Amino acid sequence: MISMLGRGGMGEVFRAHDLTLGQPVALKFLPESMIDKSTLERFRNEVRIARRISHPNVCRVYDIGETDNQVFLSMEYVDGEDLSLLLRRIGRLTRDKALAIARKICAGLAAAHDKGVLHRDLKPSNIMIDARGEVRIMDFGLAGLAREIEDVRSGTPAYMAPEQLVGKEVTARSDIYALGLVLYELFTGKPAFEGNTNDEIVRVRRESTPHRISNLVRELDPAVKMVILRCLEEEPENRPSSALIVSAALPGGEYLIAIYRPDNYDPSVETEAMHHDIDLLNDEMVTAGVRMFVGGLSSASNARSLRIHSDGTLLVSDGPYTEAKEHVVGFWVVKAADLNEAFAWGRKAAVACRASVEVRPFYYSVEVRPFTGGRSEESSGTVWPATITEHRRLESEHNSPTKGK
Repeated sequence: MISMLGRGGMGEVFRAHDLTLGQPVALKFLPESMIDKSTLERFRNEVRIARRISHPNVCRVYDIGETDNQVFLSMEYVDGEDLSLLLRRIGRLTRDKALAIARKICAGLAAAHDKGVLHRDLKPSNIMIDARGEVRIMDFGLAGLAREIEDVRSGTPAYMAPEQLVGKEVTARSDIYALGLVLYELFTGKPAFEGNTNDEIVRVRRESTPHRISNLVRELDPAVKMVILRCLEEEPENRPSSALIVSAALPGGEYLIAIYRPDNYDPSVETEAMHHDIDLLNDEMVTAGVRMFVGGLSSASNARSLRIHSDGTLLVSDGPYTEAKEHVVGFWVVKAADLNEAFAWGRKAAVACRASVEVRPFYYSVEVRPFTGGRSEESSGTVWPATITEHRRLESEHNSPTKGK
């Protein structure tokens, strides 16, 4: 045991060195007054739930143990500080830093929801930022499997969804409401609701609404403000249906990653290892919440081209338009903060596909209409705002980054 890291409603947390693993870990001890049959079962349930989630933005849980009549949980040690302390120390973050953290929180929460796990106590103090700026969502001690929740009021009043405050059913959209409150604090530097006691916070929640974001931060991107307000809709059905949709709605550039191959490329040289690497890259993009679209093209020899002359006439010919010896065979469209971040994904694509890659900004025009009753006119309520999230499997002879996926 090295030092105490913190204390909360579910026990004390210490930093320790695991002699078996040979690495630092965090140990979470239940207070003796709470060690009864039901609490112990809840603690074991925390381990079972947390082990379902494997994601770089969720704190890993290792094991549960007991020593000298004390029960403890061993988990990944994160060398950093929680988001609440960070905001109190430096105030509001820069736009790019806040967006990067917001996307990682969304990705971790989406991974939990994908396993049917609700957090139920998402708040800045449960989000750790390590020395490299990586984000981990902590403390699934109040989490409950969807549709199996009994104590619906468990959580922190300042970050509870309205339905959770009054004891109604808790769903993934309850976590989305808490996510909206976290984003509000992340982008404004101030909590949406404040009070000295839980009872005071509950009263404030019932009698008032959060301060207008534009009054706190005048230069905040309107897209960020709209995302936060949609997350904070009173009725759950009016909120975005997933954390990845929230991530996709946040501002940020979109970039094309184009895969080039020579016209005489022989697909028979491809290996299972290459297909596996491409599948892993697709999974990594989805997990990070950056992949907007993916597609592939057949060989350039299958193309037909149209050339327009100065007199306006069209010349139709077989084959690709350009005389180059390499042509685009597949592509990704990803969301990234800037060209450098997109280029990092392009580097991974080049390695996975064993091919030349080009990265450049990508633009398309979609009319996004006002959000009405939790549904978008343009998307029939399935996705908000308009994003492309599905792709069809391409035939094996199509030489594309989606092969085998």
